[in-house]
Amino acid sequence: MKTGISLFVSSAVFGILIATAYWFSSHHAGGTMLLGFMATGLAFATLWAVLAERDANLSGDDPHMTQRQAGGEDLGIFTSSSAWPILMAASVAVVLCGMVWSLPLLVVGLAGVALIGWRLGAESSRAEGER
Repeated sequence: MKTGISLFVSSAVFGILIATAYWFSSHHAGGTMLLGFMATGLAFATLWAVLAERDANLSGDDPHMTQRQAGGEDLGIFTSSSAWPILMAASVAVVLCGMVWSLPLLVVGLAGVALIGWRLGAESSRAEGER
């Protein structure tokens, strides 16, 4: 997990630096907020990796392991027949459009993200129980 954590940390720092540079060069709040949200999302992914996956022993952390040796590694549960991930992507798109165009659109998008995140979590925990 060390490789993933370092990737997310460096990307979050890059997002913060770019958001700061963007603000000082353009003074545009929308673009700065989007870059800030990118950095926040990457920081959240880093925090999740540190707290929830700290005991993970992934093949990417072993510099001597080849691709052939890493084949068949269990990476987790993926619900390929679920409609929730694509609906989550659409809700995030509505949130981003709401940030640019109108507050009511933003509120609807955030409500959609919350509802879909709740349902996606319930489906994921149900799949974990069947495992």
